[in-house]
Amino acid sequence: MHQFIRKFVLIFLLGSITSVSVVQADDHDSGGSTIMTKEEVESTLAQGLANLAEGRTVSDIVMRHIDVGEEYMGVSVVQRSKVEDNGVETGIAHTDLDEIYYVISGQGTMVTGGEFIDKQTSNSALLGPMERGEIRGGILQAVNPGDIAIIPKGMPHGWHEITTDTISYIIFRGDPNEVMQIKAEE
Repeated sequence: MHQFIRKFVLIFLLGSITSVSVVQADDHDSGGSTIMTKEEVESTLAQGLANLAEGRTVSDIVMRHIDVGEEYMGVSVVQRSKVEDNGVETGIAHTDLDEIYYVISGQGTMVTGGEFIDKQTSNSALLGPMERGEIRGGILQAVNPGDIAIIPKGMPHGWHEITTDTISYIIFRGDPNEVMQIKAEE
């Protein structure tokens, strides 16, 4: 496991079980940490659900993408609409981004690993270089609220099915090659 992922999981788990009062929301520029408040997360979740209500099937809103020293760290709120099992596994892989999903609400089954059949490549302004296609040999894993999935760069991943009307999750993206556009607090 990459040192970044180990460090991040430890910090995330310690932060999840510790309650701390914060006076200032974002003091990154003066040497403090970057804080995204509960209210900001809830507002972003609400915006994502509004995006789905407009007919989108996916909403991926970058809350922050900042320089953290030797690499960049992105935090996004993602929501997806219900996905039926159609017998064909499809997905994407990020060639430069490690991802950690923290499921907030909803349930589904992810497909991860395996390899692409008829792989296609593209470059996304949001996520940098990507691969996509049908996945063969992937592993199906159920996810529920509170679950965390760690997806290393280059690993095919997608949704086999989403059994609830929507699923909401926060993605933490390690970006050592600076492929995502920087987004600090607005």
